[in-house]
Amino acid sequence: MDKSDIRIAGLSLRDFRNVRHGEFSMPSFLRDSSSPDILGIYGQNGSGKSAAIEALGLLQRIMTGEELPGKSYDYINIDSESATLSLSFSIENDGVRTCVLRYEISIANDMDSAAIASEALYRKDPGKRERCIISFSRKDRKITPLSALRELKADKDSALDLMVAMRMAEKEDISFIFGEDAAYPLLSPMIPEIKALKEYADTSFIVLTADDSGLSGSILRISYQQIRHGRPVKGRIMIDISKPAVISNEEEVFLEDLIEEMNKVLSAIVPRLKIGIYKVGEELTAEGHKGAAVEIVSYKNDTPIPLRSESVGIIKIISLLSCLLAVYNSRSVCLVIDEFDASIFEFLLGELIAVFESGAKGQLIFTSHNLRILEMVGSDSIIFSTANPDNRYIRLKVKPGNLRDEYLRSLLLGGTEEDIYEKTDPFEIGKALRNAWKRDE
Repeated sequence: MDKSDIRIAGLSLRDFRNVRHGEFSMPSFLRDSSSPDILGIYGQNGSGKSAAIEALGLLQRIMTGEELPGKSYDYINIDSESATLSLSFSIENDGVRTCVLRYEISIANDMDSAAIASEALYRKDPGKRERCIISFSRKDRKITPLSALRELKADKDSALDLMVAMRMAEKEDISFIFGEDAAYPLLSPMIPEIKALKEYADTSFIVLTADDSGLSGSILRISYQQIRHGRPVKGRIMIDISKPAVISNEEEVFLEDLIEEMNKVLSAIVPRLKIGIYKVGEELTAEGHKGAAVEIVSYKNDTPIPLRSESVGIIKIISLLSCLLAVYNSRSVCLVIDEFDASIFEFLLGELIAVFESGAKGQLIFTSHNLRILEMVGSDSIIFSTANPDNRYIRLKVKPGNLRDEYLRSLLLGGTEEDIYEKTDPFEIGKALRNAWKRDE
């Protein structure tokens, strides 16, 4: 699978957050693999948009071998004892789909916490039924299929390593399949699909929550995905822009390269805008290494301005730009953004989406409230969250260019297969606002 492209095909959720059941497929999985793969998620507040992003982020985290985040029991629907997430992947060679992999995980309540109860990896080849490659149940420490179990227990040392892997997965709340301290070292040589998916999650699957882009207080977060020494790498640089930040010489060189790359496109998005590093002086880092105190600045008409003085929208664009560059140019990259439209000018956002819809090679998944996007993409590229927790995500089938009008019509009049808006009454809102205001007179 070394030369194959891995792309998200679809997501299925059961009893996750406020989604009792919901599923959707990517546009290219509905059409052909060469189609643009942009997917926007729209809907009423509290109707499951961010739940989809959280699920993708959780799956990405688990597939990299990280532990379950704290308070994972909050992921489980209040009326259920467990949540199940299933993520499908299209495996392609030269744009032709060769098979579909599906990773499924169940999270169950465990006292006042949650744990990975079971996980499995499936494969479906063209014209054949889906088959299980490997599965693991924590409750009874059961591995299937038997052929995989026999290979894992090929000798005495392997059998002992397998028992240690099971216990480490339980102790550290990590994936049995993808955890470096669990069974990944045993499984990856015998199951190449596992190695390929983990590398994809490590390097090319990027999930950004609403708090992961733009500013958090005074901290600028720049997410990036680049090809370094022939291999993809991803990460995030965090810099306090309220004052000169001290960074190492190596970090300064990396940041300069990153900014040089972003400047090639930044002025096309925001006319005459460029950014740079203003070196205040040499400093030692907290670790005692040689470094420099620097400020990130923007340039307009060659005048440096501290980046903190720029608008929130410009700072957000800067924080996302490297990842957007990667999505536009690489088929293997999937970028997931919650609240993509926050702080970005409506018209510019529509233009950006139109450019990606027509020319992006990778995959972009986002949530938004901005309706201009609905005028720029086809109906396959938008899903709507519904008022029905048992069927959370649907598509509206309309003629090209009519998606925005059809969505607004459906909000007002209904008529879709599921209600996409729980009706509100302006009179009742006004009455409630008056009645809630209590003052001593």
